[in-house]
Amino acid sequence: MSTVSIMSVCPGMVLDAPVYDEENKKLLLSAGVVLTESNILQLVKHGFQTLEIADRFTRFIGPYEKMSHYLKKTYERFIEIYASEKEEENLCDEMLLSTRLTKQAVDGICDKENVLNLCMLMHIQSNDRLFQHAVLTSVFSGLLAGSLHLSDVQIENTMLGGLLHNIGVLEMAYLIPKKDKLHGQEELLWKEHPEYGYYLSIQEGISRDVSNIILTHHERWDGSGYPNHLKGEEIPLETRIVSVCSSITDFIVFRDQQPYEAMEYLYGTSNMYFDKNIVDTFAASVTMYPLGTLVRLTTGEVGVVSNVRKNRGPRPIVNVYFNRFHKPYSTPKMVDLGKERTVFISQILAF
Repeated sequence: MSTVSIMSVCPGMVLDAPVYDEENKKLLLSAGVVLTESNILQLVKHGFQTLEIADRFTRFIGPYEKMSHYLKKTYERFIEIYASEKEEENLCDEMLLSTRLTKQAVDGICDKENVLNLCMLMHIQSNDRLFQHAVLTSVFSGLLAGSLHLSDVQIENTMLGGLLHNIGVLEMAYLIPKKDKLHGQEELLWKEHPEYGYYLSIQEGISRDVSNIILTHHERWDGSGYPNHLKGEEIPLETRIVSVCSSITDFIVFRDQQPYEAMEYLYGTSNMYFDKNIVDTFAASVTMYPLGTLVRLTTGEVGVVSNVRKNRGPRPIVNVYFNRFHKPYSTPKMVDLGKERTVFISQILAF
């Protein structure tokens, strides 16, 4: 047993002695309790200076507590990249509110045990790309839902739908690496993953609204999707948001392609696969090449994104510092990708 300063107590430590409220002698925590961030905070508020700990060098950290921490950190990393609360780093002023609402929803999502269970399965059964794709889809979905003025509940549901939309593939995880090259029976099996995901989410106690996003995320605007061939506004608005965001992150995470290539695909399939209003709103709202990103252009030159406000969509202004032979320019030059239509960003070197 060790007497440990409350400031040195960490989640996962085990109490060796019960803790009582000194004023009314009410039992606050029993001996043997594994401490969490929340009950440590409560003890700090009660004014405790020290605690009796069984073994200060042992931590009993459960897998779901660890997953909650990892999920939150992954959300924070993507939000830091794509969802700034600074005016100059957003395409429009209203994105400041969307960013705050998206951040607000994250804590609630990361505290849901059934969501953490599904995220755990996603993370340990498949390569990390599936998990990264899920979280980035969720972030984009929250930002887009905020831009479309959905309610707080709808934003959280849309983010949850984005996070969990592909959980059905866990029943066929071996197909993920070749999902774009499936034929015959494998393709038919793959097309069942929305239904697998729907029933898995219902079984885990996920709400019907979120489960319906999972079921319908492969429906298409022209009715050519699956499993139920829904068409146009028969497809729930939240699903239409997740479908657009999932397609974009698929290009970025699974195909290692550039955001502008994803947007060209979306523009080309608007009102065929995707709701054109959703695509246009995404292009006008979400910054795909954040301010300050170090990029390589198709000319071979290297520079830094210096303005994302002037041109909507994935064609920012770039200050170029190195030529195609990697030699620095004596004076940096500005390349406006909104005007230089044959020049594109070929690689993101650093966010």
